[in-house]
Amino acid sequence: MEITRRHAMRKKDFKELKEKLQEVIGEEAEILFEKGAELVVADIGEFYAENKKILAFKIGERIFPSLRVLNEGLVKMPSVTVDMGAVPYVTNGADVMAPGITQIADDLKAGTIIMIIDENFGKALAIGELLFDGKEIKEMTKGKAIKSIHYVNDNIWKMKL
Repeated sequence: MEITRRHAMRKKDFKELKEKLQEVIGEEAEILFEKGAELVVADIGEFYAENKKILAFKIGERIFPSLRVLNEGLVKMPSVTVDMGAVPYVTNGADVMAPGITQIADDLKAGTIIMIIDENFGKALAIGELLFDGKEIKEMTKGKAIKSIHYVNDNIWKMKL
């Protein structure tokens, strides 16, 4: 992972960053960055940092909070709980299979970005996108239910500034 560019964001770009982040985490995007953001462009993507800590990253046109931010409790997202048997797979980047899900809200819709937490400690293991509605996932006995986007120990997690 090589950083190719790094600079403070202009106010206009920073405002746009917050707006895109609000699409995923709602109003809490306002409190995520205290002063401004630093844009860090690396060979693996674009990152948004403050005080040498990655707070968000960009995939395609969408912006997501980092797992470190979620585990520090700085922002909240809808969550899905997985059993401890699924943890090693999720932390290695596997998509989440329906049988491994122990708790999901009925009102979650397909396409919703969620954090995946373990049932024992409640720590965020990954960020994913629901492939089906929550109600449908509860009824599923097999198959993929969540597509993994960012997980513990991936390149985003390991990125050092």
